[in-house]
Amino acid sequence: MNIRTFLLILVFCTLGKRLSAQSNFGFEQGLSGWQTKGKVTLDREHAYQGIACAGIEWGSLTTLLPVIPFAVVEFNFHIRASQKGAQANIFLRFYDKKHRLLLSYVNPVADSVNYHQAGNYTEAPPYAAAMEIGIEKAPGSAGVFYADDFSIASSKIAHRPIVNIGQYMRPFWHSDTIVNETVLLYSVKGKPAVGNLMYLPSQVLSIKSYDLKRTYTSGKDYRQESKVITRIINSAMPFRADTSFLKSDLAWYNTQSQWVVVTYTHHDKWEGAAPLFKGRLLPKTMAKLKSGKPLRILAYGMSITRGMDVSGFDTIPPFMPTYVDLFARQLRKTYHDKDIKLYNAGLPGSTVDWGAKYAAQYINPLKPDLVILDFGMNDFWRLKPLEFKSYIDTIMQKVRRNNPDTEFLLLANMQFDPDYILDTDPYKEFYTSNLSGYSQLLQQMEKEGVVCLDMYQYSDELYRLKKAKDCLANPLHPNDFMARWYAQALSALLVPNF
Repeated sequence: MNIRTFLLILVFCTLGKRLSAQSNFGFEQGLSGWQTKGKVTLDREHAYQGIACAGIEWGSLTTLLPVIPFAVVEFNFHIRASQKGAQANIFLRFYDKKHRLLLSYVNPVADSVNYHQAGNYTEAPPYAAAMEIGIEKAPGSAGVFYADDFSIASSKIAHRPIVNIGQYMRPFWHSDTIVNETVLLYSVKGKPAVGNLMYLPSQVLSIKSYDLKRTYTSGKDYRQESKVITRIINSAMPFRADTSFLKSDLAWYNTQSQWVVVTYTHHDKWEGAAPLFKGRLLPKTMAKLKSGKPLRILAYGMSITRGMDVSGFDTIPPFMPTYVDLFARQLRKTYHDKDIKLYNAGLPGSTVDWGAKYAAQYINPLKPDLVILDFGMNDFWRLKPLEFKSYIDTIMQKVRRNNPDTEFLLLANMQFDPDYILDTDPYKEFYTSNLSGYSQLLQQMEKEGVVCLDMYQYSDELYRLKKAKDCLANPLHPNDFMARWYAQALSALLVPNF
């Protein structure tokens, strides 16, 4: 995984219960809480930190922890070998409630004589109830492996949204009231910070802080002229200056919660492309929706799928749910069907080739009726469009081999911030043409049983009206406002006249 992909990874492991100091992950209480096979001893001479570590001369050292399906798991040991040429593996095994093995990952450990981190990063498969994490010395291998300072991320606490979800799901393209449109007030060359709205307001109803706790006052905090909001000097409103954004190889930034949110009425008409109903291409899904029969939806993808940087996922106000959650909620509301189940199998940092390799393990056990495939933002660095398409084809083939009635919704992702990759980067055209090429090929794959949502096009139109930074928490992830575009556009595909 290259450094650019690594930037997308978020440590987020949802366990069945909180981990505690009693877990003895630093071996300070001996080997208590760990299972051993072979010759595994407590070593007080080679600890990474503290007073003790585990020494594995032969056999294995393991711990068993609870986990829930689709929990994102990342763990690490600090490990060193007593000599070059020693061989060992770190493994991660997932089991169901009856302790039947579901999926196993095995990674070799480097034979470095200096301490280094070694571990794994993935997600739990369907029906997972426990995970076994451990180190196993290769039979007959020379030397000793020392392990210390095991770490694993702990769970986050979910919060109820403090926004009106019904209002948030009013389609932007034909609503006369826009609720909480995000604007990053932006100062260029020391001038007053400004930001644009999508539409010409008839009346600005409110401008608030992103967490909705503070309301700003016209004439004191801001001026509104046409579509432009201008921050008044000494206002309490947050803003960013152009000098605060680095112009290095990759212009990375984090604007989480630095927007203001504007609610206003307008009389303008949306002049761009609008999502269209495509239910005719998904007859099996539509039949279940119309009849109120159980419907299983599985979202399989990456960090955007999972909801990274949406406020509910990041557990910050206003705690808006992820785009796939909003989509499922809208279907339940429209079709009066409470038996619509959503499974989010998005793995932050994942690539489409990983998705193709493990599609059968993560998708097939649930026998989904509709699968949302959402890859691409970690792939444009290296995969040309035809390569990307071949992996999408592989995923669909693996799923339909076991579940021939499954239908698919292919998501062509939004564009990254145009400022992210400098014009001087010799590979910029390669990256941008890959992402646009994914959009074109996914649209061409539409047929009965397969539809495409082209967020690439909608983001392009939105960036013409507003800055990309109004809509993004960082160059590659949508904020709440852009995530609402995802959710509303998905809903329009399956809800007539949405």
